[in-house]
Amino acid sequence: MSKFSSFLLFFFLFLLSVTSSLRADSSVLESSGNTLASSPVSLVPTSLPTDQVILPEVVVTANRLEIPLQDITSSSSVITASDIEQKQAGTVQDAVQGLPGVDITQEGNPGEISSVFIRGMASEFTLVLFDGIPLNDPVGTTSDFEFLDGLSLDGVKKIEVIRGPQSTLWGSSAAGGVINIIPQSGPAPLGGSVLMEGGSHGTSREVISAKGGDNNGYFNFDASHYNTAGFPALDVKGLDASDATLESAGAGTVYNDDNKSTASLRLGSNLALNLKEKILLNYSESNTSLDSYDSNSYYQYWLQDNPNYFVLQKQFFVNSLTDWKLMDGSWDQQLNISFSDDNQIYTGTANPYSTYTENGTYDGQTAQINWQNNIRLIKEEKLILGIQGQKQWAYVNDTTSNYGTDSIPVTTAQTGSGFAESLTSIDDQLFINLGGRWEDQSQYGANTTYQAGLAYFLPIFGTKLKANYGTGFSAPSLWQLYDPKYGNSSLQPETTTGYDFGFEQPIGSKNFSNIGASYFENDLTNLFGYNSLFQTINIKKARTYGVESFMELKGIKNLNLKVSYTYDNGRDLTDDIPLARRPQNKASGDIDYKWSYASFGTSLVYTGSVSDEDFNGNPVTLPDYFLVNLRASYQVNTQVKLFARVDNLFNQWYEEVYGYSTSGLSAYMGTKISF
Repeated sequence: MSKFSSFLLFFFLFLLSVTSSLRADSSVLESSGNTLASSPVSLVPTSLPTDQVILPEVVVTANRLEIPLQDITSSSSVITASDIEQKQAGTVQDAVQGLPGVDITQEGNPGEISSVFIRGMASEFTLVLFDGIPLNDPVGTTSDFEFLDGLSLDGVKKIEVIRGPQSTLWGSSAAGGVINIIPQSGPAPLGGSVLMEGGSHGTSREVISAKGGDNNGYFNFDASHYNTAGFPALDVKGLDASDATLESAGAGTVYNDDNKSTASLRLGSNLALNLKEKILLNYSESNTSLDSYDSNSYYQYWLQDNPNYFVLQKQFFVNSLTDWKLMDGSWDQQLNISFSDDNQIYTGTANPYSTYTENGTYDGQTAQINWQNNIRLIKEEKLILGIQGQKQWAYVNDTTSNYGTDSIPVTTAQTGSGFAESLTSIDDQLFINLGGRWEDQSQYGANTTYQAGLAYFLPIFGTKLKANYGTGFSAPSLWQLYDPKYGNSSLQPETTTGYDFGFEQPIGSKNFSNIGASYFENDLTNLFGYNSLFQTINIKKARTYGVESFMELKGIKNLNLKVSYTYDNGRDLTDDIPLARRPQNKASGDIDYKWSYASFGTSLVYTGSVSDEDFNGNPVTLPDYFLVNLRASYQVNTQVKLFARVDNLFNQWYEEVYGYSTSGLSAYMGTKISF
């Protein structure tokens, strides 16, 4: 561990010890609060005057049912709309980065491939949802969602991140955790807003939003456009000696741009007192410049500038949710029908920088129907019962490139599953959940998962003790099953068994501060690797373990402080090497202060050294780095808000992925006008 990381860890522990001795003075407590939460909120029931009531944050994703955050056994984080606006985040990737136990890496510029590691597990173990709609790509080289920064935050109400095995309720790809983006939806006075932002790298962003309606019917609409000239994705400075010798003169000079547009419409209607209907439609399109790989007769590979290589991504998804309450609300039926289409078109032509060519289309579709029954048996006991059907399609046309032809005819896979979970609450002090899932897929057959969680509040200190144990799986994508060169129709799902235990502790009167920590461990088996013919096979094993911790200070008026630290040790047990691109040590802090109509904030991020591979599979180590970002905003009046931010204040050079650049010092400013 470097001297700086040792100092940062010491500073974090010092903050914990200081806040442990503090007691809030009534003169500095806010009269009202928002349950901002990238860490758990109020843990101890308090008796407050009516003008000081703090409504508990409600989480849906952890149990597929609205449950107060403090009652959940799983390790959970909630990012609210006010958090997003305060941080000036533009994409889901911006908002989620820095949460405990979560790390995201990206191959270069905005719009390019990103990977999400929750508790050190690979991206295919994280299920990405948009209001419950699965977005993971069925025709990807893995069954993950690779373009998290392509998801706009326009009209987003909150983002829920649940860590640990969640396959019991959510099925495949939820073995490591779930990220659920939940949009604004519901009755509201007629109004809207316009946002305009611009800055470094020729970047501009425009967003328009509108909403309106009452209990009989309502709408929410958001549309946005984002464009950036970017920067060279190829990071010549970060190459090791062997790769540097393969780079041509002037390498790393071609800028990689990104251009994307998004539109989202949500409609709702109360058809009867006990019957509601919601419709969601979302379309996004992006055109991103990529760099390409080249090789010589000795099978040495390297990344190469390529101004003529692009991917056009089109994503569409639609969802219908029917909610029917029976027996005075004791029985709630929800019928959810969704369809998503993820289309990627690659085009590349030879040019003076690169001889690489490619022309092809990858199209993946998912249709899903879910019938869920939420039954309140007695006050202390709820039961969730559901059945789910899913069908996926994959199509790869005769994609041609320097590496040959890739083609998959229209291929399908069907999955049927049933799940059940029991939620028990005793005296608002002990919470127990037990669940199981049975799933049958047309290609690899049936498998089962289960999950158990417990949370207990110590009545004297208000300490929340929690523990979870569960199993999960990630099914192979249709590309991994049916690609003629790399695929294998005999693949079985990757599986994991995981557990965690920890505590959450309020400190001081009326939760002046909250701290918490959890130990986690995951054993992964049947992981995908390749045989001598480059065919995908189940061959690998891995283990991840570590500690995630947080502190939030919110008892001082107008000041909010959040700190998190994660130690994550992941190892490939088959090859006895560290898991790539997972930092063992990562710490982040956010400090925000509001003064009159202005607010100021800073984000601090430390990422420890990371193991990775060069372009030929040789081990390399990426150095640790420390980033400082600044932000400020000013509320001119009730309609107009000005904002600005500076990212990477000290122009720190760093890499998240070997050979790929990251942004240096950059600045942005904009305005939001509400009407």
